[in-house]
Order: sequence, then structure tokens, then C-alpha cells
Amino acid sequence: VLATILFPELHSKTTVYFSFLGSALGGITVYLFAAGGKVTHIKLALAGMAVHLFLSSLTQGVIVLNEDATDVLYWLVGSINGKNWSHVLVLLPWSVFGLLAAFIMGRSISILVLGENMATGLGEKVQWIRLVAGVIVIILAGSSVAVAGPIGFIGMMVPHIARKLVGGDYQRILPFSALLGGTLLVYADILSRFIAYPFESPVGIVTALIGAPFFLYLARKGRKIKQ
Repeated sequence: VLATILFPELHSKTTVYFSFLGSALGGITVYLFAAGGKVTHIKLALAGMAVHLFLSSLTQGVIVLNEDATDVLYWLVGSINGKNWSHVLVLLPWSVFGLLAAFIMGRSISILVLGENMATGLGEKVQWIRLVAGVIVIILAGSSVAVAGPIGFIGMMVPHIARKLVGGDYQRILPFSALLGGTLLVYADILSRFIAYPFESPVGIVTALIGAPFFLYLARKGRKIKQ
């Protein structure tokens, strides 16, 4: 958002680098907040939400202070309306590299899910796996958000669905998630065209309507398992 407002003449290819910088700083901040003692999924989630709310408030403040930020507001909801093959070409090298790297790391990630002690016992370098996986997330998420905006919930819903369909091996989960995520986004975009027809609503609205109940379902399911 800062890059778009401060440097409005920037080409989308250059904006990707600002997105990488933002995602890297956000990810590092979350990890540092969650790193006190043992890192757990709950601590990461809480730290992530806190950092998200803080950065969102800063973003809203920047927009309020700039009157010519209509396009940014539309981008913030998440939309692929008006995107064309030039945007695909911006994403293509980063997506191909990130996906190939993720597929190669699939076996190591599957082992890491078994637990740190198990992974270490099997000869895996736990910290190295986390570092590489974090860089892959920054590349894939950063480049996507730079073009389409923060389209929420797809990254949370799809892996859970993929795990139910293909099992717990990330060598299968990762490619299936990529395919399923793209398919879900296409159908959500089609649905968004009918919300305020003939105008197209941001696809992020549709994914939020689908994802919020799914998130509540996961939270309720997790609570039942603990009980």
C-alpha cells in the first residue's frame, strides 16, 4: 500500500518486490513474537493475528491520509477483476520457482509434521526446513498478494480439504492444494459477479463468506478433540 501511494508510477513487476519486503517483515515479526519458549501453532496464530491487526490499522491510517486511494481500497478486499496476461507474466517466474521448491520440500515437511524429535532422529535439519519453507511462503504469498490483493481464507481452507482427500503426505497435499486453491478461486470469482450484477464484487468478499464459517468449524472441531 505504501509503495502504491508513494510511487504511483511503479510497474507491477516492481511492486512485487515491495510485497516480498512486507511479507518478509511481517513473517519475521510474527515468528519473533511467538519464539519465546517453545513455538506452538496457537502462539503463532495469536502472534499472527496481533501483527495483522497492527499492520492493518497502519494501512487504514495511510489510506485515510491520502484521498486518492480508491484503487488501494478495492485491492485491499482482494480482487482479480481487470487482471490480464501481463499480470500472469509478473507472477509466473515466482510461482513456478516457489511451487517447484515447495514440491521438492514436500517429503521434509511431512517428516517435520511428525514432531521435531522424530524429524531430528530421521536426520532432518529442522531449522533449515523451517527457514526454507518460510522463504517459499514469502515468495508465493508475496507475489500473489502484490497482484490480486489479500484474498483471505483460501490458504486456510484448501490445505485442510486436501488433507482429507489425499491423506497426510505433503508430497500429495502441496500439488493438490495448488490445483484446488486455483479452482476454488475461479468459482468464487464467478459467484462474485452475481452479487451486485452487472458490477463485479471483489472476490475476497465471497471467500470471506465461505471461509469464516469454515474457520469456526475448525475451531469447534479442535475444541471437541481436546475435550
